[in-house]
Amino acid sequence: MPSITALLPAYNEEVSIGSVVLRTKQYDDRRSWDDGGSDRTAEVAALAGARCAIRRIWGRERLSRRGLSP
Repeated sequence: MPSITALLPAYNEEVSIGSVVLRTKQYDDRRSWDDGGSDRTAEVAALAGARCAIRRIWGRERLSRRGLSP
């Protein structure tokens, strides 16, 4: 069976990213990118089980295209 990755670009989503990551548990790999916001988005996503990276001011489209190679 092929592996499925959930890509979750985020910007200042500290309040909601944890529940989004938890709702994607069925996927093999969950990755969140914090686009340089001012809150704890990356930390909350990691606590919920996502692999996280911080990329400053890339924008959602570029983060999504880059998703398979953090």
